[in-house]
Amino acid sequence: MKKKLMGLLLVLAIGFGQQARADEGMWPLFLISQLQDSMQARGLKLTAEDIYSINKACIKDAVVRLMNKQNRMFCTGEIISQEGLFLTNHHCGYGAIQELSTNEDNILSNGFWAKSHAEERPANFNIGLLSKIEDVTSMIIDSLPTGDDESARSKAAAAMVKSVAAKLKEALGDDKDMYVIEVVPFWSGNRYMAMYYQVFTDIRLVGTPPENIGKFGGETDNWEWPRHTCDISIFRIYAGANNKPAKFDKENKPYAPKYFFPINIQGPQEKSYAMILGYPGRTQRSTFSEGIKFYSETERPMRVKVRRDILDIYESYMHKDPKIKLMYADKYAGLSNYWKKFMGEASALKKLNIYDRRKAEENKFAAWVKNTNNAKYADVINNYNEAYASVAKVGMFGVYLQDGISNSQPMNFAMAAAALEPLMMDKTKKDEVKKAAAEMAADLDKDFKEFYDPIEQKVLASVLMHLVEDLDNASLPKSLTDLAAKHNKDYNAMADAMWKKSVFVSQEKMAKFLKSPSLKKLQKDPIYAVANGYLTEVTKKMQPQMMKLNGQLGKANRLYQAGVLEMSPNALNNPDANGTMRMTYGRVLPYSGKDATFFKEFTTSRGVIEKYTPGDVEFDAPARLIDMMKKKDFGQYADKDGELHICFLTDNDITGGNSGSPVINGNGELIGTAFDGNWEAIASDFAFEPEFQRTICVDIRYSLFILDKFGGASHLLKEMKIIR
Repeated sequence: MKKKLMGLLLVLAIGFGQQARADEGMWPLFLISQLQDSMQARGLKLTAEDIYSINKACIKDAVVRLMNKQNRMFCTGEIISQEGLFLTNHHCGYGAIQELSTNEDNILSNGFWAKSHAEERPANFNIGLLSKIEDVTSMIIDSLPTGDDESARSKAAAAMVKSVAAKLKEALGDDKDMYVIEVVPFWSGNRYMAMYYQVFTDIRLVGTPPENIGKFGGETDNWEWPRHTCDISIFRIYAGANNKPAKFDKENKPYAPKYFFPINIQGPQEKSYAMILGYPGRTQRSTFSEGIKFYSETERPMRVKVRRDILDIYESYMHKDPKIKLMYADKYAGLSNYWKKFMGEASALKKLNIYDRRKAEENKFAAWVKNTNNAKYADVINNYNEAYASVAKVGMFGVYLQDGISNSQPMNFAMAAAALEPLMMDKTKKDEVKKAAAEMAADLDKDFKEFYDPIEQKVLASVLMHLVEDLDNASLPKSLTDLAAKHNKDYNAMADAMWKKSVFVSQEKMAKFLKSPSLKKLQKDPIYAVANGYLTEVTKKMQPQMMKLNGQLGKANRLYQAGVLEMSPNALNNPDANGTMRMTYGRVLPYSGKDATFFKEFTTSRGVIEKYTPGDVEFDAPARLIDMMKKKDFGQYADKDGELHICFLTDNDITGGNSGSPVINGNGELIGTAFDGNWEAIASDFAFEPEFQRTICVDIRYSLFILDKFGGASHLLKEMKIIR
């Protein structure tokens, strides 16, 4: 049973046209020819065509887009051998590694290195390789209505995007099933580009360090510097006949890439050139000023509270039982990463004075509109102000759907079962009911693999508490408010009562229900009544207001961005990140995070030893690793200073989705793997802070040291091109 995506897109991010610095921006590949001179002045020895070309093998051919089985992007990787070996972060491969782990063979905890191709294990995700980018703006925009009804325009745009993607895919002929084509808006829908991805589905795990190496420092060190983790995992792409994508088959062969990264183990130096290519997810660099206020004062603090309470419940059981720790490891990692990010953003948005800076930009735009008497943009600022006044009232209901209800597994199961209700109400659709129920039942083993009753019951109580205490009760379903009143807001008692009467709390009860679905039983189920009741309130009763808000914001976003481009036609304007491949360039640099502090641009094994705490949940490490470090048994991976360098900093501009991205020197050689940002610039999705912003990278020498000297997988080095 697949989880529903419950996000309600009430706040649409836009791109404000700040005068872009050459070292700011996650640049689309179709713009990088305009940056070539600036990059070469910084130390790049390549040309723009060496980075992106559709006529010859180039760097973009070695950059991997990690996607789930529904082809939704989540991370980046880089091909490092002539046999399809690719490197990404440990936290990117975490879910696949967990799925391959058992209590008897816990490779998440113990690590794993395949000694041969035959020992490599199938991983449950796909990868995409960008083939080309095609401008399809005219195919979309020329067909859109020109009236004032933004809702009609948005619907028409969505339909055209779908139609154009289908036509482009059909034109691929016999190869069409090997590709995913995404038609993506840039600059808030002022331009559209088609991204062609060749999709490989036979991906196999080759190696991963033990979790206490790959996740050394845990949540304490997350978003922090100095850092000492080897956040890597290694997989291989397999292909069928003619080196093309194919379903898993033992006869498939390692993929022969068009290009793979040579690896430089000489080590990066301060101020040396550093470039990153990857797939940043979403940025909101130009959120309207009132949106900044909404995020900093309401939305982010609420997300932090809800997630923290759930994490506390997870921890109370995970720390006591290794089996429970393995069961909830992936959920915990995903929830906690953004818990800390949201917490930092709420604080940083205020500290960095972003609201006032946005106001100044908006005032500049308004003055330009007035001076040019440009009626096209006259209502943009008013539309923003009106929309955000309403967002502050209703926007949190969507947030609690995402961060609250969707993080309660029984409530999530109940929402998925909502698809059965309209079918069961129609007596002519018995066969459809049977089919839908069977499809849900087929997923139960997977759904309950990560389900522990005591945790889930407490999470349910926590979610109920936040819904009732944090939101306007007048907009909550009566089933919830009546239950809260009946139990005098004793949320544990509420959860206990619901648990006893619901079918969504055990695999056996759900299997029995799905074998013979009953409309009466579904509608009387207390968890279904609350979860589906909330969903109905949000998606149906609030729908007219939401549609109006989306229309106002969508139009304001599109016209504001168009106006900015018109206001500064010669400015090189980088659009917000949108899940497409981007390039960012900069240097290896230290920084000063606050008064009286200075952070060097690299860390060494000395820091691992200093942090090492035997038996600690976050700072334990294999005793053999610590012994090797104390003896300085680093081999060819030692720096010229005699130390093993662990991580380093660059001033590259990245965000979520860039995890696992290659960090490349001026010669196009791999020097590291990006995996995090620093706390001082944690609000970077909203504003670029050149003084503070740093990308935290695993030094490729530490990665190879763990693979070779610690992991004993030296045979993999034979596939690579290593520059010493």
